[in-house]
Amino acid sequence: MLRYLKTTRITRTRPPHAGPRPARRLGTIAVQRHLTTALGRVLFILATASIIGCDTTDESIQTGDIVRGTQDVIALEQGWSAETQDRVWFSSFGSRLVPYDWFLVLEQAGATERFRSDAHLGHLGFITQSPTPHNPDGLPVGFARDSDSATGDWVGLTCAACHTAELTAKGHNIRISGGQGLIDFETFEGELVAALKSTKNDDAKFQRFARALGDDSSKLRQALDVQLQRLQAIHDSNHTAYPYGYGRLDAFGQIFNAVAVGALGMAENTRSPDAPVSFPVLWRAPHQDVVQWNGSAPNAGPGPLFQNVTTALAVYGTIEVGDRSGHLGYPSSVDIGNLGFLQQQFFRLKSPQWPQDILGRLDPERLARGKQLYDKNCVSCHAIVDRNDAEVKIKATLIPAAEVGTDPRMVDNFVSATVKSGAFSGRRKAIYFGEELAPETNSIGVVLHAATGAVIRHPFESVLAGFRGYGSVYDTPLKEVANNYKARPLDGIWTAAPYLHNGSVPNLYEVLLPPAQRSTSFHVGNRELDTVKVGLHTTATASSSLFDTRLPGNANSGHLYGTHLTEAERWDLIEYLKSL
Repeated sequence: MLRYLKTTRITRTRPPHAGPRPARRLGTIAVQRHLTTALGRVLFILATASIIGCDTTDESIQTGDIVRGTQDVIALEQGWSAETQDRVWFSSFGSRLVPYDWFLVLEQAGATERFRSDAHLGHLGFITQSPTPHNPDGLPVGFARDSDSATGDWVGLTCAACHTAELTAKGHNIRISGGQGLIDFETFEGELVAALKSTKNDDAKFQRFARALGDDSSKLRQALDVQLQRLQAIHDSNHTAYPYGYGRLDAFGQIFNAVAVGALGMAENTRSPDAPVSFPVLWRAPHQDVVQWNGSAPNAGPGPLFQNVTTALAVYGTIEVGDRSGHLGYPSSVDIGNLGFLQQQFFRLKSPQWPQDILGRLDPERLARGKQLYDKNCVSCHAIVDRNDAEVKIKATLIPAAEVGTDPRMVDNFVSATVKSGAFSGRRKAIYFGEELAPETNSIGVVLHAATGAVIRHPFESVLAGFRGYGSVYDTPLKEVANNYKARPLDGIWTAAPYLHNGSVPNLYEVLLPPAQRSTSFHVGNRELDTVKVGLHTTATASSSLFDTRLPGNANSGHLYGTHLTEAERWDLIEYLKSL
């Protein structure tokens, strides 16, 4: 097995005339390892004991089982139990949208219907649920209750809101854990701001809101105004010239604004997050050496914890930097303990297999021919992995953006993003180690500084989360200049339409066509699976948005691999891709 492979370490001896060894500057990943190692030596025994006591041993879901909290939605075997699935979908990582009780009774702008109604949130692409043990109020998948002894309970989003899919095919609804979500994030945020604003300004609506909460005091109106201003500022800072539509988000752009604008309080750092990408599938992501569409985030050591802290901060998490030195870390809403649990479970998550009893049998002859085509045209970038190998280590292939030829805006924005470091200026990149942050620096450096501060604020919880979510992966250095796109294994690819990093190609059949023959525009949001071309149907629905490939960031160019195949070969390869 790969975990037992050894590498050879090359030792270089300094010549006598080389003079004194220069002072060593620690990079960000080295710093993260130093922090984790130092804390780990103190807390390892306690952490190990806690981990052993928290493992989940429930029986795994089997394909065809009914999803908890539904009447007829089918689950697939992905290595999780029903209990794990329920807990992952509704565990907070520290996101705080609005007070929890507010969310339950808040009305939509211009209507008396509740904002949280299944009809409304389902229209925005969220997957609705009935109550379950970890979701007693029956909120959609990915909405979580975050409790704070000082400020009360909040509702926020968690991983599953963006990384759970539900498809319909042949009369069945199929739920995919870790799948590619289809939410309209931008519209959701805008409509929540509008609902708060109308509640503040419409006295009759406010009185209904107050009565439902049992609180008609002036303090409630003041609190409402505070939360409205906070979310309005976030929404304004993330304004874009063109809407994302369903199934996409510029995660990096919004993470950069959350820290450089929100946490630092510097509006001049605002940069339009105008490079939306599809929500990536999460199975096998923790086994890869790097994650993110541009392969910029290493998974070795405490890498996943730092990545997920930044995600929590971007998705309505809070952090206090102010005039603090950072030496004791930064107070934040991030739930480090739950992040450890979530990381552990996603490391165990398997890809979904094509359910032949539901979607149709695969043709053995086409599969054989398709495998030969895959081995010849695809496997050099998209490795084949055994979905049942729990310890598999995956080396992702990084291809220069100019070479793969797909839309470059995402990598261009990442590479060129710089901000004023404000209160962070002069502080070390990783609090105790690393270079000092310049008055103006790259955005990712500011984000990693904030994330490090949030982590070291809770040393025991962070070490425990690091151990709990640890998985052995190949060690790849941090790339702060990541002008690549990442090619990953394609297991479960049949669930992940639309395709390419920006979601610009509706199905696998069109991925294998020359760009000039691909759809110029199509609708996104329809959950009906196209089992022939393998993608989602592109007809308009009440819950869909038009994807126009002529808009900036939306180009469907590039990825010419396989476009030379004959028509028969395309269908053979598609049949094989279904089987992965």
